Amino acid sequence: MSDRAAAPAAAPRTRVRLADVRRLFRLIGDIRQLGADPNVWRPHMAARLRKLFDAEIVISSEIHFRTAPSPAPGQTALRMIDIGWGIDRDQGAWRIETTRDNESPETYYLHVGQPTAAAPAAAPDASGEAGQLVPVVPARRVYGGTTFILSQYPLPHAAAVDQLGLHRAYGDKPFTSVDHRLVRMFHTELGRLWRRDALRRAKDPETALPPRLQQTLAELLAGSSEKQIALKLSLSRHTIHNYVKALHQRFGVSSRGELLARAGKERETFTPQLSMELPRDL
Repeated sequence: MSDRAAAPAAAPRTRVRLADVRRLFRLIGDIRQLGADPNVWRPHMAARLRKLFDAEIVISSEIHFRTAPSPAPGQTALRMIDIGWGIDRDQGAWRIETTRDNESPETYYLHVGQPTAAAPAAAPDASGEAGQLVPVVPARRVYGGTTFILSQYPLPHAAAVDQLGLHRAYGDKPFTSVDHRLVRMFHTELGRLWRRDALRRAKDPETALPPRLQQTLAELLAGSSEKQIALKLSLSRHTIHNYVKALHQRFGVSSRGELLARAGKERETFTPQLSMELPRDL
């Protein structure tokens, strides 16, 4: 038997490393490059976070409540809707789309917040029912311990909360306070994009462009001429010319060069979109 005593276990880190911060900010950049579709950027984000934090499971979803018909006459129940993605250690990704009636926000670590003028009505769900949005806010910003971290970020413009959960199996290396801080920092930086997007939405010229204008703009950005666009879309050159004039008015420009510069800049500063539909009158 060796006379040397067993080496003491290394103490957990208590300071955030710059290299870890850089990796998370690179992930933010990756998300912005993937496009706005949450069915693309959410599973990618979950997979990267699983590797960065050596987690067994990562869940990324948006959760919100709306009013729903109650079995009791004259009463109103609550319907919880959770939309997002999860991924496990075997790289198996699955889409989350859960709806439950008669649920309480407290079950999901949430409190009912104050109604907002920005989000008074919900978009219809799969059943065709709309109801009224019930604003929810996190009871706390982050929860968890050695095997679980849950970060919650408020989405006041959607009366909802974005949740980011990381899980480790029993017996795995425990999460540390540094892990908690890094997860929260990442979630906060991601949330800043949504906050800015909410403020810019009404001013964004590409918001709610009719399909033909979207197609015309995409072709212009790809370098097509009006004649080429007309042939590709099976429309007259006169119609395409009118579409281009409509785009000039929408973007507040007077030439094709200005249009391409303005539209290109808007796309470069894109922000990832949320999974759930925003209120109709936002």
